[in-house]
Amino acid sequence: MFKIFIPSIISFLLISAVNESLAQTSANDGAVFYTPTDAHFGSSKPIDIAIKMDDEVKLKGMVYYPTGDNGEISNQKFPVIVEMTPYPERNGPAPHIAYFNKHGYIFMIIRPRGTGGSEGEVQQFNSRDGLDGKAVAYWAGQQLKGSNGSVGLFGCSYPGAVALATAAVTDKSSPIKAVISACIGLDMQFRQVWSTNGLPNGALAAYAPNAKFIMGDYPSINSYWSSFYDSLLAGGKVAYDGYWQDRLPLRWAKNIVENNIPVLLWGGWKDINETGAVQAYAAFQNAINNVPVYKPMPKNIPVSAKYQLIMGDWAHGQGLEPLIFVQWYDTWIKGLKTGMEATENPLHIYEIGSERWINTDRYPLVSEYSVFYLNSNKNLSPTKSSTGGTEIIHWMRPSQKKGKLTFNTSDFSDGITLAGPMSVTLYASSSNTNLELIASLYDVSPTGDSIRINFGAVLGSQSELDMSRTWKDKKGSYIWPWPKLDKDLYLIPNQVNRFDISLATRQYAVKPGHKLVLQITTQSPETICPDKGFVPFTAEPCGLTKPQSKTLPGGVYTIYFSSKYPSALNLPLLPYHHFKSVDKGLPSPQYSVPGERTYTLPMSWK
Repeated sequence: MFKIFIPSIISFLLISAVNESLAQTSANDGAVFYTPTDAHFGSSKPIDIAIKMDDEVKLKGMVYYPTGDNGEISNQKFPVIVEMTPYPERNGPAPHIAYFNKHGYIFMIIRPRGTGGSEGEVQQFNSRDGLDGKAVAYWAGQQLKGSNGSVGLFGCSYPGAVALATAAVTDKSSPIKAVISACIGLDMQFRQVWSTNGLPNGALAAYAPNAKFIMGDYPSINSYWSSFYDSLLAGGKVAYDGYWQDRLPLRWAKNIVENNIPVLLWGGWKDINETGAVQAYAAFQNAINNVPVYKPMPKNIPVSAKYQLIMGDWAHGQGLEPLIFVQWYDTWIKGLKTGMEATENPLHIYEIGSERWINTDRYPLVSEYSVFYLNSNKNLSPTKSSTGGTEIIHWMRPSQKKGKLTFNTSDFSDGITLAGPMSVTLYASSSNTNLELIASLYDVSPTGDSIRINFGAVLGSQSELDMSRTWKDKKGSYIWPWPKLDKDLYLIPNQVNRFDISLATRQYAVKPGHKLVLQITTQSPETICPDKGFVPFTAEPCGLTKPQSKTLPGGVYTIYFSSKYPSALNLPLLPYHHFKSVDKGLPSPQYSVPGERTYTLPMSWK
């Protein structure tokens, strides 16, 4: 049995105390900063509840109320924040509950089907979970004692997914006025979380076999996750895209916009869901402009403050700040003028490398990508190889002989900014009927220090692209390849094919004098995916399905680069420090984890 390392999966990490005083001021750039009003209430002990669904299934939960100075539940009417979470409270109520109570919100926790004592079978945030959420929201708005009729949905990870599923299947008369969905995205669960473009990964190995320790030891949980795990590894229906079309598909963004429900997305560059959060932001902004949700945002469309993303440099469950969460609900539920409702730049991004926050509006940020071609001298060059050539790589870990290839750019004397999704195009053949390639991009300093910026993977038998969903730049280069992942189409041995690998999107400053290195491997290194011991909660490919175990081992791959076979790295390049840094103006609230980095959050919505 593998041990597991799953930070922030069991429940929310502790949230630091924050400044609760009223503060509204102007910085030098004219930006307005806002924090919630003084905390006027206390927080009650939980009150158990049970809500019957349309099929007679009962969902259990609990309610926390604002209290007065006497410690008794206030007789005022309040909005209700609903969190549908399967994760047990192991050390008492999460700190964010009391924070919401103190600022005038009832907080209600509901356990989804098959979890926490609720009846029914686990669904994993599909439309059935959404319909349950819809019923819960109506109950909270119309029947819960103390409710003023307005409801907000809240959650990180699984709860954030259920919040999005709920907003997608509800209706325009719903009491739901706003959603906060953190640590999650749309349409990336199969492609990034449980498998990486069809290859089982560390998240699957860490979570599925141990779900009962994470979500609770309930028969439905044990049955669902055991079946899920076995099906994916066997190459069953879970291993293909069809199963996932009822579980957070990106098309749901249009439903949410049509229901007029504002959504605050919250993600991190180190989060396994980072790609989904960024893509969801673009989808929401496209949907409000009647642009297809799977397309990159057009250059000149207007953006809406109702759909915002805060993207920090943190991992799953980190960086959560209730002050900003309350600000979102104050804006869209209480109708307060916080500055959030007036922003013209709803995309708030932390830039790795420069350690700055920037505010912008559309994604992708670059309309024409820079192409660096693989050359026979192991360089990455703006010009195609004049002579052409090939390189051989064997299916094995990169630490083994012939287990990796590297290609280098020249030094960037003035520095550069990587701003968006990236991709690698490889022309390659395989000695057998399948192929696995992992592409990693590194930032290398003049002294040789190396930082991995991002990575991506491709499975030969599932490399066919859905061109209606693949992002292209204005020259037609594939900048966000979207594999169909709906069936296996095995390769003809030794036949050259084109393979497009999507690298995770980033906002990253490459400092002056640094260079980029593209590394190509076929299996993840032992340091990331060990054969025994700790299994990381990561999107790194860390296993094979049964069909893959029959078709991948022993493969010898030939990588081609020439005018005929222009293998290349496609990058969204902008000048170094291209964007204006956010002028914070006020000391921002800080979220800290003992022994880990402290993050400063943006407070300017300009």
